[in-house]
Amino acid sequence: MSAPGPTPGMLGCTGPAAAPSTRGRMAALALVVSGVVSGGLGGCIIPDSDIDIEDQFVNKGAVRLVEPTPITARADAACDELPGVSGRCPNQPDTVPSGLIRPDNPLCVCTQGDLGLGGFDIFVEDPDADDDIIGAFFLDMPPDPDNVQDYLSYTNQLPPEEPAPLFRASDSLTIERPDPNLRAWAIAGQSRWDLCNDNDAVKLAVGLHQLRLIVTDRPWYRPQSFDAAGRPILDEDGNLVFGNPVVGMPDLKAGATYDTTDYVFECHDEEDEEVECSCDVV
Repeated sequence: MSAPGPTPGMLGCTGPAAAPSTRGRMAALALVVSGVVSGGLGGCIIPDSDIDIEDQFVNKGAVRLVEPTPITARADAACDELPGVSGRCPNQPDTVPSGLIRPDNPLCVCTQGDLGLGGFDIFVEDPDADDDIIGAFFLDMPPDPDNVQDYLSYTNQLPPEEPAPLFRASDSLTIERPDPNLRAWAIAGQSRWDLCNDNDAVKLAVGLHQLRLIVTDRPWYRPQSFDAAGRPILDEDGNLVFGNPVVGMPDLKAGATYDTTDYVFECHDEEDEEVECSCDVV
């Protein structure tokens, strides 16, 4: 949003050259009016014409990770009476729920590899069908890391620049709500996910691990580049130069929304006689 500069008739009253929102303009106007009332003679006029509001960072809705919701028999009976619904209420497809992962077999650090976790889908929805949803895994990341990318993990399962494809519309029936534009990443596909032995070909330490998933509806944040004197660097065409994407950092300035969830799992030692590892299966 921009406004013309001060004129002689405005008695030297100045304001910000650009305000980020209508709310900001109203706040500035309130301050000026307050100054007029208290200052008596020092009045000024704020024009309300020739103001352009640029909505280039509009985001129609937030991205959201979704999982199935428990539904009672009473709710299913009520849904069964609705047109287009038969038997049970619509729900999200099955997935591995966030929190503690409880596999059918223990996850183990093995010399050759482990049977691991069966493949599953991760589901996200976004009201804006034009948004590309991207995501990434981060392993054992502290609350305030110096560089979030130091903990980027399992890119062989979830490439951080790969948008989630649209899920089959027939499997995402909704009642009295807009199409959620459900998307899904297939983790491990028809194979299995060796969590303890294949973090991009790196084995994990024995013990508990936390795996965080971050998803966003805009490209990852790219920091602006500056020279040694602190001036913005421009390319040959006079455009600002930005650095490489910081995977794991949503670009809030560009209007991004994001969501996160966490998984916890334990890697056992294959030499532990109290644990029935599946190392010999692979």
